[in-house]
Amino acid sequence: MPRYWPRFNREGFANSVPPIDYLEWYIPRLQESRKHNLSFSGMQFEWNLSKLLSDDIFELDKPFYKDSIDPREIIAEREDVSVDNVLITHGATQGINISLLTAIAKIRDSHLGKVTVAVESPTYAPIPQSALILADEIIRVNKSPPKTSLGHWAIDRNEWQKAIEQCQIMMITPISNPSGWPLTVEDREWIVKQVELNDVILIADEAYNDAYRQSDNYRSIHSFGENCISINSLTKVYAMGPIRFGWIISDTDTISIARRIFMTFSGVMASPTMKIGYAALKNLDQVDDAIIRYRKANLPALRMVLESHGIPWNEPPGGVFGCFKLPNDMNSEHFADHYCKANDLLVVPGSMFSEHLKNWVRVAWSIEPKQFKLAVEALDKSLTSAINQKQVNKSN
Repeated sequence: MPRYWPRFNREGFANSVPPIDYLEWYIPRLQESRKHNLSFSGMQFEWNLSKLLSDDIFELDKPFYKDSIDPREIIAEREDVSVDNVLITHGATQGINISLLTAIAKIRDSHLGKVTVAVESPTYAPIPQSALILADEIIRVNKSPPKTSLGHWAIDRNEWQKAIEQCQIMMITPISNPSGWPLTVEDREWIVKQVELNDVILIADEAYNDAYRQSDNYRSIHSFGENCISINSLTKVYAMGPIRFGWIISDTDTISIARRIFMTFSGVMASPTMKIGYAALKNLDQVDDAIIRYRKANLPALRMVLESHGIPWNEPPGGVFGCFKLPNDMNSEHFADHYCKANDLLVVPGSMFSEHLKNWVRVAWSIEPKQFKLAVEALDKSLTSAINQKQVNKSN
């Protein structure tokens, strides 16, 4: 069986760049347009663009700067920072790469040796891939499922401490993918303290953070001070992926360097992207309300199905997706490609995020409740078939 999990070494990089194996698996299956889809990692919300933009929809070809449209103002107000702390990017993926290049540029003057980046695992594959392309060395640091299958995913502070002492840059995802669980407040504050003590630049992919914005413990990494970089976008939580609108928030020195790097590679943002992004940012409460509504309407059905199969459900306290462990050491790729496909259902195997999650499945509740009910029924049928077949195999 082929491997799909993220790369943390340079195998396959000789005179080349290997494919991002997860996307090689996922995109063809997404293009099959299966009837039921629980594979999304973001909200599936239908924006009414013509209403959102009103008459401006016919003026997308006009430069945004002539209308004094500056989306940074809205982002700065939401995050309680200055506009000079914000850089708009073409989505979070570009934000990750710009942030990494900025961090490397910042440390070059004082650090003459190789650049080492610590990256957490499990994670979204393009993050370690970017580090492997742009830096010299990568260190993997693990986030592990709870031993009881319930509660926060944990970090081993001894392992993370060792990595922080060896690296110059650390890349984390405060809301874990695929678990959907946030870092504990204690772990988050401990990480920030350790990177500060060791003069390490901390880059946080916060693409899922806004789904936790109503939480009492919500706090963005950039707010902890200098050399803390936050990356976010309208893609995951706010269902605006096609327009590619993201942003970086950090101290003014970091943003100044990031802006010059952005202009080197991209010039300026596209005017339609800026205008649509600006309009969406003023109406994010529509999606915030839908997140709460979908969670309340959809999760009871998922809980019931998993409970009926005796599967522990480690439900995240917020967000739009989570993951569960299949029973009887069942392989999640086989489950997805055989049993789920037979029921016209798409889910994501945990092995797309780590080789240690071969028995895990990620599911999302970010779709309209009527669709979700039918998708969960397909999941129920898939689990029933897989478990029954496993029992038949055992008896033989």
